[in-house]
Amino acid sequence: MEPIKKPVPRKPVVKKIKRRPSFDIARNFIEMNFAILLGPELTPKEAKKVQKKERKRERRETREKHRVRRAILSGLALVGLCIIAASIWWNTSLSPVDNNDTNMRTFVVDKGASTEEVANALQKANFIRNALAYRIYVRLHNTTIQAGSHSLSSSYSMAKIAEKLSKADVSEIDIQVPPGLTLKQLRSTWKKYGYTDTDIDTAYAATYTGNILATRPEGASLEGYIYPDTYRVYSNAKLETIIQKAIDQFELVAAQNDLQASFAAHGLTFYKGVTMASMVTREVRGAEDRKLVASVFYNRLKSGITLGSDPTFKYAYSQGLCNSNGPLCDSPYNTRLYQGLPPGPIANPELSALQATANPATTDYYYFVSGDGAYKDQNFFARTLEEHSANIRAYCKESCQ
Repeated sequence: MEPIKKPVPRKPVVKKIKRRPSFDIARNFIEMNFAILLGPELTPKEAKKVQKKERKRERRETREKHRVRRAILSGLALVGLCIIAASIWWNTSLSPVDNNDTNMRTFVVDKGASTEEVANALQKANFIRNALAYRIYVRLHNTTIQAGSHSLSSSYSMAKIAEKLSKADVSEIDIQVPPGLTLKQLRSTWKKYGYTDTDIDTAYAATYTGNILATRPEGASLEGYIYPDTYRVYSNAKLETIIQKAIDQFELVAAQNDLQASFAAHGLTFYKGVTMASMVTREVRGAEDRKLVASVFYNRLKSGITLGSDPTFKYAYSQGLCNSNGPLCDSPYNTRLYQGLPPGPIANPELSALQATANPATTDYYYFVSGDGAYKDQNFFARTLEEHSANIRAYCKESCQ
């Protein structure tokens, strides 16, 4: 009997499944899900048109990028050129006007002068190259400009100029007081040296020393007593210092010329002598003619005739003492209407006028007239009204009408 064979177990048959590549799966997915977005498939002709439009768009974008790039580069180049030009201008402006000119000159900064005024004056005086650059420099460096007199040179750089002007200089300066001016007219002179209206008002109201001041009537101003001359003072001096110097100088001149005694010899107080001298100063120039004019005034005073001096009514009008700048001005200062000398001086008298009043010529003249035209600056004197009228017709055909 044959042994029973055990059945041999059969191996299970594994059926191999053919898989698609991942790429194909992804493509099918995109085609299935984005078919709507992608739209229908283009024909070759339509595809060419799309490609052509795309190339045009790309060229436009490229040109636009180039245009923007060129504009940016041009702007940067322009800015660069401006910076270079500004740098050259700035460095040139800061440099000295003339390195070889080491001469020192005086530059005066008036009180209250603005930075612009100082800058323009510096450029005009050839101390700096450019006024605008100076204004920018002092603004950037917060530099203060001090009033006064400063010693500068054209060889100084702008930085050194600004440094010099930032320091107060107490060097001496000359202040000139012109003759024949009233206190009111002298205000312009004081302002030229930097004094303000407040400075002037304070100085005019101040108290001063001097024996000649005692000759004034009570309440009289300084009119006629600020002696015309040139005074050397420190650049920061108060106006009171200058006026005191002028009064001191007047007292010295009065003593040297024995004015008080000479005036008295002609029946005048010192104050009245100064008053007549102020009229003589305003009437004519020249020492000899002033002596003749003084003789006319003395002769008319003795005869009780009005002095007839036109500068007196002009003074009254300028002081607001009457409403007419003519012979009809109703003021005691008008010697056309009122006899005798005016109440006080009408200007600061010059030395030759003071000397003429103290020592007049001896004449029998009662009239005089100043010529015009070809006879300008000439004075013609007469004994009678007839002679005087003839002189007016002959020598004063315009200004005497």
